[in-house]
Amino acid sequence: MQSSKNRLICKRMVILVSLVVFFATGCANNGGPANMTDTAKGGLLGGAGGAALGAIIDHGNPLAGALIGAAGGALSGALVGHFMDDRKKNLEQALTPQINAGEVSVQILKDNALLVTQTGETAFAPASAVVNPGFIPTLKTIANVVNTYGKTTIAVLGHPDDAGTEAQRREIADQRAEAVRNMFLGMGVSPALVTASGYPNSKYRDSRVELVIQPLISG
Repeated sequence: MQSSKNRLICKRMVILVSLVVFFATGCANNGGPANMTDTAKGGLLGGAGGAALGAIIDHGNPLAGALIGAAGGALSGALVGHFMDDRKKNLEQALTPQINAGEVSVQILKDNALLVTQTGETAFAPASAVVNPGFIPTLKTIANVVNTYGKTTIAVLGHPDDAGTEAQRREIADQRAEAVRNMFLGMGVSPALVTASGYPNSKYRDSRVELVIQPLISG
């Protein structure tokens, strides 16, 4: 009974954060994606996710216990900036070969979120939802950082190809995001900490995925 209850709590948490990502990407699109940079879009995602998670924790929602437990705790406001600066340094150091090869980029966003973006070197093949083997080392590095230091969540944002109908773009974007999420789960990241959402109307129809690493902040 208790195990079923815990699974239900985690499922609700994943759904909630997925909705946050969905609405945030919708706002980004409505605000004119052609004029929105990766940093601005990622900042919107990070900020919205942080606000929702903060509200859960501040109001003592029972879902907070499952999320904080999965993340190994939460950060107080005074420590967030330093903690995420250090995580950026960890990622940049571990991903130096991939960054130098132009395979990924790492940015710090507002609200101290981090954005890791796939490039054309490691993006999905056209019409495929199979993770490019060249991107797996990046995923392993991120999973290791999240598992080692905790106190963060990951939002996976899938982008479509520049082909097909709107329904087909939505399907492939969702499948790509979910494929990356499943990779993280296989690398030991807690399901409660990883959400996946497609972004079918993205101006970047180049088969990429973006990963927003968001600090989990206590009241």
